[in-house]
Amino acid sequence: MVHPFFVHNICGDIMEELPQKAKAVMGIYGAVATLTQSSVAFFRFNKDDFIVILVALFVASTVGSYVYIVLFFRHYRYYIRDDVIVIKKGALFKRRHLIYVDKISTITIHESFVHRWFKLCTIYFHAQGSVVRLSFVPVNKSDELQKILDSRH
Repeated sequence: MVHPFFVHNICGDIMEELPQKAKAVMGIYGAVATLTQSSVAFFRFNKDDFIVILVALFVASTVGSYVYIVLFFRHYRYYIRDDVIVIKKGALFKRRHLIYVDKISTITIHESFVHRWFKLCTIYFHAQGSVVRLSFVPVNKSDELQKILDSRH
């Protein structure tokens, strides 16, 4: 079996003509192939065991991502209190943004294709040189929020 490093050296002339993205993909492939071969040799796995380990890592990362997303949305809150918009968010590390309504200069509402599909939007509050983003807001709530802010502003 030919080591990917040697394949890269043999194909050096071809690599000069490829676009940057193709070079990146080939580099990633070479890195994964080298990692696979070296870990199989180092840990004395056979290739079937290595595939099982890769599937287990994939499942673990998928479950971890799901748990993080659930925690993120469970702790994502916003409300208006005494002319202040309070945004609380964070799955592992909590953050809180305070936006004073009288300091807001403009409000921008953004809807992408995916937003429209789920009837959500992102609201950007521009206040004195800073921008605070409020994501995953239902479209009907964004209209209510804008009316409330217009009445207080």
